[in-house]
Amino acid sequence: MVDATVSMVLKRLAPMIEKTVREEVCLLINSTDEASKLSSKLQKIQQVLRDAERKGVTDPKVRSWLNKLQDISYEIDDVLDEWDWQNIKLKMDELEDGSETSSSSDPWEKVSSFLQSVCLCFRQVVERRGISLNIKQLNERLDLIGQQNEDEFKFIPNLSHDSQEFRRISTTSFVDVSEVRGRDRDKEALMSKLLSESSIQIEDGLQIISIVGAGGVGKTTLAQLLFNDDRIKDNFPVKIWVCVSHPFDEIKIAKAIMEALNMDTRNLSQFETLLQRIAKDISGNKFLLVLDDVWTKDDTMWKPLKVSLNNGSPGSKILVTTRNTKVARVMGSTPMQTHSLTQLSDSDCWSVLSQIAFHERTECECDILRETGLEIVKKCNGLPLAAKAIGSLLRFKSSLEEWRNVLESEMWELEEARTGIFPFLAMSYDELHPVAKRCFSYCAIFPKDIYINVDDLVRMWWAQGFLSSVGSSHDVELKGKEIFYDLAMRSFFQEFVEVGFKNNIMWCKMHDIVHDFAQFLTENECLIVKKVDVWDKLAYVQNAHHLNLLVDKAESDANLIPVSVYHEKCRRFLSRDYAIPANSLGRLKSFRVLILRYCDWKVIPRELGNLIHLRYLDLSDNFIEELPETICDLYNLQTLILIGCDDLLKFPQGIHKLRNLRHLLISWTKLEFPQGMEELTNLMTLNYMFASRKNLVLLKNLNQLRDLCLDVEHLAEADDVVAAEKADLKSKNFIRELRLFCEREPRSQVIEALQPHPNLQILEYKAAFYIPKWITTLTNLRLLTIGSGPGLDGYYLPNESSSLTALRNLPVLEDLRLCYIHGMERLSLEFVGIDSTSTTRPTELYAFPRLKILRFSWWKDWKEWEGISEEEENNINISIFPCLQLLGFYDCPKLKTLPHRLLRKASSLQHVTMQKCDNLCIRYRDLDGVSASWYTSHIPVSYFRQV
Repeated sequence: MVDATVSMVLKRLAPMIEKTVREEVCLLINSTDEASKLSSKLQKIQQVLRDAERKGVTDPKVRSWLNKLQDISYEIDDVLDEWDWQNIKLKMDELEDGSETSSSSDPWEKVSSFLQSVCLCFRQVVERRGISLNIKQLNERLDLIGQQNEDEFKFIPNLSHDSQEFRRISTTSFVDVSEVRGRDRDKEALMSKLLSESSIQIEDGLQIISIVGAGGVGKTTLAQLLFNDDRIKDNFPVKIWVCVSHPFDEIKIAKAIMEALNMDTRNLSQFETLLQRIAKDISGNKFLLVLDDVWTKDDTMWKPLKVSLNNGSPGSKILVTTRNTKVARVMGSTPMQTHSLTQLSDSDCWSVLSQIAFHERTECECDILRETGLEIVKKCNGLPLAAKAIGSLLRFKSSLEEWRNVLESEMWELEEARTGIFPFLAMSYDELHPVAKRCFSYCAIFPKDIYINVDDLVRMWWAQGFLSSVGSSHDVELKGKEIFYDLAMRSFFQEFVEVGFKNNIMWCKMHDIVHDFAQFLTENECLIVKKVDVWDKLAYVQNAHHLNLLVDKAESDANLIPVSVYHEKCRRFLSRDYAIPANSLGRLKSFRVLILRYCDWKVIPRELGNLIHLRYLDLSDNFIEELPETICDLYNLQTLILIGCDDLLKFPQGIHKLRNLRHLLISWTKLEFPQGMEELTNLMTLNYMFASRKNLVLLKNLNQLRDLCLDVEHLAEADDVVAAEKADLKSKNFIRELRLFCEREPRSQVIEALQPHPNLQILEYKAAFYIPKWITTLTNLRLLTIGSGPGLDGYYLPNESSSLTALRNLPVLEDLRLCYIHGMERLSLEFVGIDSTSTTRPTELYAFPRLKILRFSWWKDWKEWEGISEEEENNINISIFPCLQLLGFYDCPKLKTLPHRLLRKASSLQHVTMQKCDNLCIRYRDLDGVSASWYTSHIPVSYFRQV
């Protein structure tokens, strides 16, 4: 973990020293020599870090030594940042001064400009002297760190770094490890309790069932299996899932219950008010409430909530998962309603481990490794999480010798009390590249049981500098994604939410035990703290480098938070509903990541511009009308998020100075961007732009764009076509995702002028009446959404299937979504390439060669999908939907039947889903996988009746 930080600093030091010497621009006399000494000492220390970090897992003294080194490394990084910032500022000032002087003919103004330059140079000398002194002091402290190693620890140098080299992991071979083994009996026993109408109730009427078992044994997984079972869906109209964890936050739990009941929790913070609303809205509803991962043994915290839930209909149940039988008793479970979840058998553990470890191995390789694998399984103690983690570790070890090394590892001898977590996680962690270690441990800053946005996570890794040593700045996000997939394949993440094509993972979670392990590794470096705990944990808060402050709106009074929470060591601050006082911003000198959401800010303090280290700034869901000009002094800013800031009227005029900005995420507002936007040539994400004539022209030079969304609603004039052509999307070969929106009928020439590069992979096109001709040129398109959306007028294709014909030839299209199509009553064979008006039929037909998912959503007028005849089925060589796996119909109320013979050609079809499609559900609801001539046993139909 520290190794990655040291590597980051070294990578920054080398080019800065070289550049300073080459350009003969020293910070001060001898400062370059001091920087060179610093680099040399860090390189020497880096050689022993692998041994030190391995010993630091169990040795508190070594861990303390590593923490000191981490602190110094961060301070060095801060100094280098100041060095860099001063140089950038000097260049910016020179450019602005040069521009102003050249445009002026007044000699006195030129003299004034000269005097200002002299003052600027003097200020630069003073500031650089401070930087030089800091480097000298850091050198002295680093000497003490090195001396302690030589006198006390004597760590063994790591002469070979081959095992630590970062390897590119192929994401296409990702294994789904979510399959459950050995829990059928447990599931059925609990299902019986949940569905039972037994009269055994606790005194206030609710039946509470508990799953009790050790950490990592699979309690949450079993609860999820039950929660999503069709029998539960049919029996409990209302289902609520709440992760409780520690500490027991009754207000958070109450709000989660309300949100599951579709109640608005905004502006509600009083516990009594929440309980009254729950009691009212739960009345008459039969519900299942899952309380996952409960720790509290204080029944006074739980009882008010339990009483408010007593208004539910008879038969309502609560399912609790916990590690402690006493907790189950406190929650209200009787011994008869408590289910003890035991460890898996070795054979079931082996099934979990082997499906991962033997992935893509030959039968011969498996035979060689099996005996050793069976011995390793015995060390997993029947814990499925252990089996997954070790299986993920073994998957990357090809020889019998490497498997034997795992079996004989000293990590198995670690005492759980000393490691704070299971040894199998420590073993998997030890195998990681230093950068991956750092990225993983950073995740301790997220609360338990929340979904983590993968793109956001990678941006935070980059903001903290963790990714600076794994590649050039141009491909850093790609490297970050590779690290994420590497960690995911080793079971450090789970519960993935994929969007579109396979392995396009957008969200994930961490198992609570894996999260505990991350917190153990970081100790108090990454700290999550509630307002009520701030004073008790103040000593830890003051030393935390990454702080997540959980403050409810009702507790957000600045006077309740000690000033010392805002300290110069902190590099990341996350808070929701609570804004840092403006007079405290000056203390926060080291911030790389600052997240202040829902803070009711109307005016952004000018002092924010002093946070020169800031890379990631999220001000979402505030009432901001404008940003201060000082924010343009944040030359290092990479990510700026202003989603939900609907009152924002304009950007600062100096936006051109944010040359390092890569991701700009804003709300759907008709913002006009200022001149200078075209100079942000590193910009990769622009999640929304009101495509006015002026804004479009500003896109011309933004050739690094990867993700772009344009609202083209008002583009209807000839001059708009010219502006669209100047945007030059066709030459932007890095764009992978494009969204075009228009509520009204657009001018077709404008749409054609916005033709993207053929490298485009994801297109969301929601513009009424017209499908562009260039769609056939998108030979790399994998996900396509066509249609309108809620609140829009809909996509009108009045009885014209021909407009969709072009889609059938897209060679790699995997996911097609056709939404809000109005006016079309009949989907003809032209959709798959057969001309219904022709008297001759083709002898061969190929359509949608790679399509895996096809969804029709909100086709209100659709009555018929034309199929082929029996003769055509037998006589034409048809390859239609050869890879189709999921066929979905959502809110298509008039469609009565499916083209049986046509769909029979989709031999890979696995699921047909129908929701709010009354006629289809009536026709197909009784299918059991055998009846109906077109229907085969491997295609289950899931249907949902109109509610």
